[in-house]
Amino acid sequence: MSAMTDSSNDAPMTNFFDVRSRARRRLRALARPGVEFAGDALADFGARSRAGSHSVECESRNAHLDVRGRRARDGRATRMKNMFHRALGIILASRAIVCATNFTTFDCDEAFNFWEPLHYLTHGHGLQTWEHGGEFALRSYAYLAMHYPVAMVGRVLFGADDGRSTFALVRAALGAASAYCEADLVDAVSGRSVITGAILMVIFATNTGMAIASTAFLPSSFAMMCVAVATAAALRREHRRACKACVMAVVFGWPFSGIATIPFGLYAIYGVGFSATMRTVLATTVAASAVSVAFDSYMYSPKGQLKFVSSVFNLLDYNIMNDKSDLYGTEPRSFYMKNLALNFQLTGVFALMAPFSIAVAVAMKAWHEQQVFKNKILRGNKNDDAASVLKNINAYRNNWRAMIFVCSPFPLVAAFFMGIPHKEERFLYMIYPSICLSAAIGLGSVAEGALLVSRRAKSRALEKVTICSVCVALLVSSLLSLSRTAALLTYYSAPAKIYNALPTPKGFEDGNAWPDYLAREYMNGEDDHEINVCVGDEWYRFPSSYHFPSKHYRLRFIETNFDGALPMPFNRDKGGTAHTPVGLNDDNVAHPDQYVDPSECRFLVEADFGTGNLHSHTHFHDIEWRDVASERFIDPLRTPLLSRVFRLPGRLARDVAYVDYALRVRLTPPPRPRVLDDDF
Repeated sequence: MSAMTDSSNDAPMTNFFDVRSRARRRLRALARPGVEFAGDALADFGARSRAGSHSVECESRNAHLDVRGRRARDGRATRMKNMFHRALGIILASRAIVCATNFTTFDCDEAFNFWEPLHYLTHGHGLQTWEHGGEFALRSYAYLAMHYPVAMVGRVLFGADDGRSTFALVRAALGAASAYCEADLVDAVSGRSVITGAILMVIFATNTGMAIASTAFLPSSFAMMCVAVATAAALRREHRRACKACVMAVVFGWPFSGIATIPFGLYAIYGVGFSATMRTVLATTVAASAVSVAFDSYMYSPKGQLKFVSSVFNLLDYNIMNDKSDLYGTEPRSFYMKNLALNFQLTGVFALMAPFSIAVAVAMKAWHEQQVFKNKILRGNKNDDAASVLKNINAYRNNWRAMIFVCSPFPLVAAFFMGIPHKEERFLYMIYPSICLSAAIGLGSVAEGALLVSRRAKSRALEKVTICSVCVALLVSSLLSLSRTAALLTYYSAPAKIYNALPTPKGFEDGNAWPDYLAREYMNGEDDHEINVCVGDEWYRFPSSYHFPSKHYRLRFIETNFDGALPMPFNRDKGGTAHTPVGLNDDNVAHPDQYVDPSECRFLVEADFGTGNLHSHTHFHDIEWRDVASERFIDPLRTPLLSRVFRLPGRLARDVAYVDYALRVRLTPPPRPRVLDDDF
């Protein structure tokens, strides 16, 4: 016992002499430059000697706190490093599920303007819209070229007849690329607020809008990825990288996405200056435009000629100078509000809360800092002053201010496109990451502020209530989104299944799906023998030629009440992508050449919505048809709103009304043309 007491009493003296020796070393070091420093060192030595063991204990305690602080920082750095990989894994798993179950194209522009030209490049046939005609050249082949290598890998691996697998491979690549950009944004947000980053990760993985937009083969989806990259770069103050991503969105994606890039340009000017921003933007624009023009000029130029073509300029010229965008359908201002409500549900509400949530969080932070300052004053610690408290509050506020600023494409783009008569859901894809980030801020800022208050008040109950509230809000939001996604993939999947249900061509009769006359036509035909699959009113739900189970099938249109322009087959003999078939026009006017005679149809796709639209009854009075396959497709007019919007369990699911989406085969061959006898 006495040994322990002696040892404990000797410790302060030992530490005291250690302090004195350190002071001497400091004195010798400081005495070299000048005598005045030696006086300061002596004064410091005297003060520390008088402090004695109390000063040593303070040093020991501060050293211990420094070690703990370093360990905490190292732990945060490790967690931050793992945040990207964790987010990437979770979002990739979500996209994999969507890609494995979703073979539907929800936008006819995706099918006809992108999947069909890609199919022509990989398989040698497809449908050409007027935008892809050499006379108009509004669509970028540089964008298609980014997907061509993946599609060609699928063509080689799966063969010419298994286009559905190639379709899935391209869509999986799109989902993976988007998941990487989203994970990068989660990582950048976590660097500023771990809670907000975790919430954003959950929203990205479960949200309906992100699930559909991230796997869509559309330039606006590519612009969405670029905006996500620009947002992450801006949060890290990598302003040059943000500017480059914005230029890519405009040149290789969609030119009108430039509206979403304005805030990042302003932030870059604030961060690195006007001249540095302009140099980055101009250099990237020149390089990207050169690549885009090279692809467009090559693909749109006739053989043996080379003309200068810029699809970006042509698209802007058509929509702004010619002002023809309203030819393709106009919608009221409420159109986008409804679409955002359907795609984001409760997440959209959180996004609108973001500015108010930040105000509440900053107020909570201010209260917390004031309480800490008061306690320090009461303890006699006068090292901190009011200026340091204000500095902490301002730093906290500026952190949230930067995060909400990079979300500004959300209101900016929404306001702009609401004022344009022609509206499409895909026009807002570019701001989907901004909406998700706004929602994460709306939840995360309040949660962070509430946790500050609860820990300051030492209230475990308030802390648990805060955590549980955030978890419940995320759970409800995720369940709503998953239910909406399930409804889309279930209720609207019939077209993708029907076109893939076509029989494999054979040289002999095969049951009800492949009559004898089709077998004879197939045997008598050559390798490029074509089998026409006709469609009428349901033309806009055609998923793509990749869904055909054989290279011999071709989609053809029969005349209906629709009087707008429809695509026509690419004609390789007349120049392919450089050729503009007679009848393709930019006035959205129908042309006789876009239809085929009903006698040329061998298969027919139609749905009975009870409006007299069964073409097997209206166009083919004397022809007998037989059902090959039939799938259920939702009837929106007879289904209650809630059951139509969400995939609901139990009795509510019985309220969904369906129609038969049918594939039919012609049972008898068309009559042979009569040959007149010259002697008659």
